[in-house]
Formats: sequence, C-alpha cells, structure tokens
Amino acid sequence: MFKRVWHTLIINLIRSPRKRVNWLKKHNVFKSIGNDVSLQIRKIPLYPECIAFHNNIVVASNVLFITHDAIHNVMNRYIKEKKLNENIGYIEIMDNCFIGANTTIMPNVRIGPNAIVGAGSVVNKNIPEGEIWAGVPARRIGTFDDLLKKRLENAEKNSLKQPSNQSISTEMVDVIWQKFMESH
Repeated sequence: MFKRVWHTLIINLIRSPRKRVNWLKKHNVFKSIGNDVSLQIRKIPLYPECIAFHNNIVVASNVLFITHDAIHNVMNRYIKEKKLNENIGYIEIMDNCFIGANTTIMPNVRIGPNAIVGAGSVVNKNIPEGEIWAGVPARRIGTFDDLLKKRLENAEKNSLKQPSNQSISTEMVDVIWQKFMESH
C-alpha cells in the first residue's frame, strides 16, 4: 500500500502528463505503457500491474481504473467461512484511444484500438475496434472514422488558431460563444 500511496503523491506533483508518464514508465508502475501516452490520472489504482496502455492514448482527468472488487468480503462473512477470494481482473487500452474525464473502467475490459470513450461513462465490457461508446453503462454511439471525418470537415471551416498552454485568446472565446449561441 505504501508504494501505491507514494506513487500517487509523486504523480500529483508532476504537472505535465508526458512527464508523469515518463516517471510511471521509469518506475514500472503499470504492466506496460507504450509511446505517445498522456495520462491525466492523479491516483494510482489498486493493482496497477494489471493495467496495460498501448500507443497513442489520452486518458483525461479523474478516470478510475477498477482492477478488483471486494464482494468476497461480504459473502465470506455471510457464509461464515473464508471460501471466496478477491476477484481481480485486467484492463487493456489498445492503440489510438481516448478515454474521457470521469470515466470508470471495470475489470476484465479491453478498449480499442481506435476507440473513444465519452466522459462520465462506466465501461463494463470490451469496446470493439473503431467504436465510440458513452453512457452508464457505456454503449455504442458511433464510430471513430465518422467522428474523424466530421472533425476534419470542421477543421477546414474553422480558421481559429489552436490554443497553446491550455489557454485561448479572447478572440477565440468570442467566436466560440457566437457559434454556440447561433446553434442554440
């Protein structure tokens, strides 16, 4: 437990998600972490060695990785014997995935490749290649390719400069608000 708490403390002190990943790789916290991975997580889950991240992945803030359950404790007290063990599972995030903020990923789940999970979702089963899932529980809402096509079309129409350092110009704020008001 001390090791997990120590890792959690350290990653909370590292502001850059890339530097955070480098530190996590260096200390072999997870089963594996591929290239071009960005983790906004601030809490190391129990049994992090049961989680594998492949390449080109972004995990947003407050994502929970649940690698186990503790139901055995209740059941063992109920039957008055210690017959049941903790249920531990694996989580694998394949290449080219985005996991939205405040998502919970349950044990024994594989996501992707080329998959997107919407913010606030609860993922309790595998997400197939190239699909977008969202909701509680998460379900299919679209495809990676359709979203990519839509975003590329919007990029051609949009002449605004990309934000830098997680801040946007006053001009960009005004344009975004104007587009929002026009669409509502």
